[in-house]
Amino acid sequence: MTSISVLVLTSSPVVRSRIGKLIAEIPDLNVLAVTSNVSEAFMAAEAREPDLVIVSEEFRTLGEFSALKSLFYVLDARWIFVASGSGRWPEQQLSTTSGRMISEPVLDFSMSPGVVMTTLHQAMSITRNLTQKAPPQRRAEPRTAFDRLVVIGSSTGGVDALLTVLSEFPEDCPPTAIVQHTGKGFSDSLIRLLERRCKPHVVAAEDGLTLTQGMICVAAGSPGHLTLAPGKTPRCQIRPGAPVSGHVPSVDALFRSVVPMAPQVVGVILTGMGQDGAAGLLDLRRAGGFTIGQDEASSVVYGMPRAAWEMGAVKSCLPLHRIGSEILRASMAQTQTHQAASHSMVAR
Repeated sequence: MTSISVLVLTSSPVVRSRIGKLIAEIPDLNVLAVTSNVSEAFMAAEAREPDLVIVSEEFRTLGEFSALKSLFYVLDARWIFVASGSGRWPEQQLSTTSGRMISEPVLDFSMSPGVVMTTLHQAMSITRNLTQKAPPQRRAEPRTAFDRLVVIGSSTGGVDALLTVLSEFPEDCPPTAIVQHTGKGFSDSLIRLLERRCKPHVVAAEDGLTLTQGMICVAAGSPGHLTLAPGKTPRCQIRPGAPVSGHVPSVDALFRSVVPMAPQVVGVILTGMGQDGAAGLLDLRRAGGFTIGQDEASSVVYGMPRAAWEMGAVKSCLPLHRIGSEILRASMAQTQTHQAASHSMVAR
């Protein structure tokens, strides 16, 4: 039987001990690390690349766990929850590598070693939707003329949404600034994940950073608001201050900072709870910016995009899978857009 390398994620010392006892008698199980929070689990998974992650149920509904799942997809790792309380969540039907549908495997502390082993192997048989592709080698020179700046705001469900959108971006993408609501300890891990999966260069937003073509800067859990100073090449500013729309960093703060250069900006609001970014996107649209909002059907939480849509801030409401290509189309230099249109007419 093939050995299974395992990572454990639980914040409770009691649950940690009980998980240890539950899996202690399972042959061919190699525990790589035991972690207590999502950030720690992310770093351990990234470094050790486990086959399976055993997760206590407290993390099931945590927003940051979606980012961790995104890494699992990248690593082709499976995960299984441990039911440590009296309640159970709604049962899911999942597809296996053999094509069968089975109920979602879940561990509980009453299981015998034989049942635990069977359940773990069931978890290993689950088919995951591994749609992320490794980025190709970077080219030396940009090939596409973009003349717009891109600003993006996202929250709950945003990590998966960003991976989908940014997977469309070429290495020489428009200069892009992102505010993603997340915990303070998770910023570096998120940026490493995006850098690992995207063709452009992804960096943490820093005060004074010059934002150039082929660069994506991300503010997630930063100590201040990300704003962009206008100029031929926009410059990042990290400004300490009170929460704006309930958040630091705030999507509204980012969007409003680029209103003076609105005709050269594409603003995008993705899935998220609340309404941060909606008012800023409206200011941006009124000043001449091109604005995009994620639609309800593809949003994990249709809060921020809904608020923006209802305010009239969204020019183009799109499903997630179409947003990346629309950003690129709207960002393309007008001369190149006209050339592409002319070529299309000739081809017809």
